[in-house]
Amino acid sequence: MKCKEVEIGKLKFANPVFGASGCVGHGYEIQDYTDISKVGALSMKTVTYDPRIGNKPPRVCEVPDGMMTSIGLQNPGAKKYIAEYWPQIKAAMRPDQIIISIGGNDIEDYLRTVDLFLETCTADDIAAIEINGACPNVKHGGGVMSASADAMCELIKAVKKHTEIPVIGKMNTNFQNFCDVAKGIEAAGAEAVYLVSTPMGLRIDIRRRRPMIGNVAAPVNGPAIFPQSVLKTWKVYQSVNIPVIASGGIYTAEDAVEMMMAGATAVGIGSAQFINPNAMNEILTGLVDFCDKNSIDTFAELTGSAQI
Repeated sequence: MKCKEVEIGKLKFANPVFGASGCVGHGYEIQDYTDISKVGALSMKTVTYDPRIGNKPPRVCEVPDGMMTSIGLQNPGAKKYIAEYWPQIKAAMRPDQIIISIGGNDIEDYLRTVDLFLETCTADDIAAIEINGACPNVKHGGGVMSASADAMCELIKAVKKHTEIPVIGKMNTNFQNFCDVAKGIEAAGAEAVYLVSTPMGLRIDIRRRRPMIGNVAAPVNGPAIFPQSVLKTWKVYQSVNIPVIASGGIYTAEDAVEMMMAGATAVGIGSAQFINPNAMNEILTGLVDFCDKNSIDTFAELTGSAQI
């Protein structure tokens, strides 16, 4: 390939393979198992202003061709996060790789967390702030924001007024108006829209006659959901003019190629890493091989190339 870099708004990343928030921890935890310097970016585990204990266990169960997870944004709160985790994050990664993911219950909650980070870092320290409106495991804020185009638009606008650091709007696609929500993120001036395609599901332990997940319902992850992730990426690509970062069931380089052909500029690798911690780099190697074999000079040539 002549160039592996991808441009996402005014951002430039070394390549289009990203580690998805919640699946790469704080980045440095997986560096003993894979070379994180080679991937395009990693979204850190979502942090909120106040500590959260997360959802009632059990929080994880296997399903055919995937898994269900219901963590509930468990985190130590922004003050402890910045004091204990942030120095290790900075030591393990380049600034252009670091995407800080922020969650909250309402706009003020998000802004308080952004303010704490602005006391510690600038646009020279991180690539972007990911505004998490995607988590379907919480009752307030988080994924509930993804139900409303206006809510996501106002949230992104508020954060952008607060900081010069580039902003990425992260949404789930569990609501019928997901294309309108993506348009709201675009209208607010985000650099990109990040799609999380994890439909809700329920499994029952027939021996205990109880749901396998403590929160009863939970999002489904893994290869089983990949076709619907491709479809939703396809539709959002048609709806907005900003770059799309897409995730949901990407386990192979071929999956990544397909998602990019549907419209993704970059791809988020999530649950695949629970099986193979080196998944990101193996997918990147396969992506480059595909492009070399098909005389593709830049990853931009893949994005949306299957659209008709």
